[in-house]
Amino acid sequence: MTGAGTTGAGIGMTGAELNRPRIAVLADWWWPNLVGGAERSARSAALELARTAEVAVFVPAPADEVYSDGPLTVHAVRRPYARRVHADSALRRGLELLTAWLLPAVASRQIRALRAYRPDVVVATNVSRTGPWLLRWARASGVRLVRSYHDLSDTCWRRSRRRGTENCAEICAGCRVKTGVMRRATPPTAVAVCVSGFVRDELERAGLTSRETSLVAYPLVGAPGGASATYRPDPMRLVLGYLGRVAPVKGVEAAIRTAAAYRRNTGAAVTLLVAGDGQPDYLRELAALAAAQQVDVDFAGQLDVEAFCARIDAALIPSTWMEPFGRVAVEVGSRGRPMLVSRVGGLPEAAAVSGGRFAFTDFADPEAAARALGELLDGRTDATTAPAPGAAMPLEQGVLTAVARALEGWPGNREEQPA
Repeated sequence: MTGAGTTGAGIGMTGAELNRPRIAVLADWWWPNLVGGAERSARSAALELARTAEVAVFVPAPADEVYSDGPLTVHAVRRPYARRVHADSALRRGLELLTAWLLPAVASRQIRALRAYRPDVVVATNVSRTGPWLLRWARASGVRLVRSYHDLSDTCWRRSRRRGTENCAEICAGCRVKTGVMRRATPPTAVAVCVSGFVRDELERAGLTSRETSLVAYPLVGAPGGASATYRPDPMRLVLGYLGRVAPVKGVEAAIRTAAAYRRNTGAAVTLLVAGDGQPDYLRELAALAAAQQVDVDFAGQLDVEAFCARIDAALIPSTWMEPFGRVAVEVGSRGRPMLVSRVGGLPEAAAVSGGRFAFTDFADPEAAARALGELLDGRTDATTAPAPGAAMPLEQGVLTAVARALEGWPGNREEQPA
């Protein structure tokens, strides 16, 4: 990125308590503990910005509310058909999607709130719940914009570039419509922060950003040398673990089959710990598969990372969809547990920046995955790839850098900013 040597340390200007830039953060949700990693990362970056700037968050909501989140002021702005909870009814989700993209009026209240706030910089994270209208407003009004891309939602209606059981190597016909809309809505001067090189490459191919106007910053980075390189489980009594959302796209069935293949090949006693929530019907399907494969599976529900790592010898990360990044790989790898990782999306980068020990495999072939697991446990793999821990930029620093870039030449005079 041009000017990537700039840091965010000075965005508040020296001695500028009365001259702090105003930053508006746009997001779909502000329930970071209830939704997912993208929301946690957005909040973490906003809190870092608040050290040297005045930061307000604007999100769509069923009703108007203004409240404080530490140093942040959150403006929950009413919009028609807004979801009351993340997993609301199918009808309400459908109405929200249709109105967000077909009716510009759904974003009018948020635009009025933003205009009244008069930001110097807008940091837009995921904004699908209000369609392209907030970005169009930023482009038309000339407000400096930073796009923080946490996924591929600008190139896919489903946010995942997946149709049925297959990943889309290319943007499909229906999603090209959304990509074109977002390309036209995004200001050409916007600075992009992408959560992985994979995400940046895909967005660059779609014409939504470029190498000159973007940077890669990871939501989570392991500490250099923080993971144990000599961890060796007992190969005859092995506890494998899966951590995350329990859903078909996460490859949990493949994890069960891999554990079964390893048990058959080695004669070891194998248990698979599955930590996370899933639909009851799907959990029953997984239990039936485990019984058929003669593998002991412990469905433990929600566990924090420390408790999970304390109970396992190695982790399986068998996702089948193109993960934008993969926080679990960093969380587990940085705690010294070896990981067998699916080579899709941003997972290879997440494994590399974890500081842990890992190997890649194709979980669609359980026998090959079991052999790769054995090599990993025996210490016979070397999957270290760039970027190494310490060389990677954390997301908070990336957003600071992008905001500093957007503020270059900022006069510090709000009267001159676009209304």
